[in-house]
Amino acid sequence: MYIDWDVTMRFDPNSLVPSTQHGIPVPSYGNYGGVNYSAGQEGGTTPEPGSADYLANPPKDNLDQLFYTHDLAYQHFEDQTATVLQTFDADANLAKGMYALTQSEPDLFASDPEALLFEAVATLSILGKIQTTPGESEYLQSTLPQSQQLLLAAAAIQNFETALAETPGNESRSLHGALHVFEAHFGDILLA
Repeated sequence: MYIDWDVTMRFDPNSLVPSTQHGIPVPSYGNYGGVNYSAGQEGGTTPEPGSADYLANPPKDNLDQLFYTHDLAYQHFEDQTATVLQTFDADANLAKGMYALTQSEPDLFASDPEALLFEAVATLSILGKIQTTPGESEYLQSTLPQSQQLLLAAAAIQNFETALAETPGNESRSLHGALHVFEAHFGDILLA
């Protein structure tokens, strides 16, 4: 219901490098889910809670709320009011929050398989970021140890497969091949 396939962001699953011209299209979700997507627009600025901009672009549901909280941490980092370690914590909280949401609100995802698809892609993406950002995985060992990352990745892959089978349209099918490329290139990182 809140997924939008009409965005210009794409990524190369071999490198995870964002692109606007080549690669697999990456949808956005709600007002805050997606690469370089905040406040309902690509390149948007994440507003403070309660501000006029926030009230004009509130999170669409609990999944979007998780993305908003994550975006806000990164906005604070860009504004130099947060540290890089706070962004690492935001990454861990997003990954754990998405998993918890799939467990606590199965009706949300049962009624909207695209939300489950987006959650799965977002979980795998954030876990890939944690593993490939220098110092992040080491910093998070007490709050998101390797064993928990592996559990989250396994759940996300299962969610991806479930959602893909239930999501209509050709857009979601393009992500299927990306999952296998992602697994081939980055699966060993999660198992390390």
